[in-house]
Amino acid sequence: MLIHPPSPFNFAQTLRFILAPPALLNGRQFAPLLDYFVDGEYRRVLEFGEQLILYGVREDGPPDKPTLRVRILAGPDHARAQRAVAGEVARQFSTELDLQPFYALAEADPVLRRLIVHFRGMRVPQAPRVFEILISAIIEQQVNLSFAHKVKKALIDTYGRWVEFEGRRYSAFPEPAALAITTPRELLRLQVSGPKARYIIAISCLALDGTLDLERLRQLEPAVAHEELLGLKGVGHWTAHYVGLRALRHLDCLPAADVGLQKVIQYFYGLRKRPTPERVMKMARAWQGWRSYATFYLWLTYWENAEWKSQIREEIRAQRRC
Repeated sequence: MLIHPPSPFNFAQTLRFILAPPALLNGRQFAPLLDYFVDGEYRRVLEFGEQLILYGVREDGPPDKPTLRVRILAGPDHARAQRAVAGEVARQFSTELDLQPFYALAEADPVLRRLIVHFRGMRVPQAPRVFEILISAIIEQQVNLSFAHKVKKALIDTYGRWVEFEGRRYSAFPEPAALAITTPRELLRLQVSGPKARYIIAISCLALDGTLDLERLRQLEPAVAHEELLGLKGVGHWTAHYVGLRALRHLDCLPAADVGLQKVIQYFYGLRKRPTPERVMKMARAWQGWRSYATFYLWLTYWENAEWKSQIREEIRAQRRC
């Protein structure tokens, strides 16, 4: 199966966010959770009814004509399964999205103008299921990256299913049925806090009995989907925005209260102190329509080394002095 995204398309930059979180200060790297890169191929498990499919994606073709080569590695491999996988890969990597309007907008911004050169072709990677990102976002609330990774790994290892292929195990995120029947005490053993455990179980129960159809959110207007998410216990604006960014393909989300976003804005825009959410929203008016992509390009600077970031900041300062 071949998919032909519009140029520019940068598969490697897109994968960096989901494959390789920034190294910790002690140099420790994070083990894969749900996204794998083996022998030059990106691999992921997809739910297909009651079955699991392991698929792989490789980049092929010249830079000006990018091509994604998709194959099923394990699980059903009939025509319907192939269509489901191809559709999932196209959605996951936003292969129909034209980034040129964002790049035109970014040219007027002294920081984004440089970031769109460095990260050119990067797409915001989308998760296969809204449930996965919602539960992950709840776990990540107000904790550091290392701790959140540890808890998510424990949750996946304990409650998730997996596919074995060529002697390697590939995990899938736990389904609502698996989390609905657990207890706060069991989740506490995985270091999920009491309130978060109750939120996770309650959302899982609603998703399991059909009261909550999270996939339906993809069909709603972004503002409506955002409000529906806010109606769930445990979901605030940051969580709702993150779900919009990573699962609903919303182009104009702005998690203004995100500390990481505030810090990177302070650094590159030369602010004396970390901006408040209100100031972030004011600054982001110029990015309207593409605030999700502005946010992600700014977030991705955490993946770069200090020398590169310092160089970019000095270029911006020099431009201001001219």
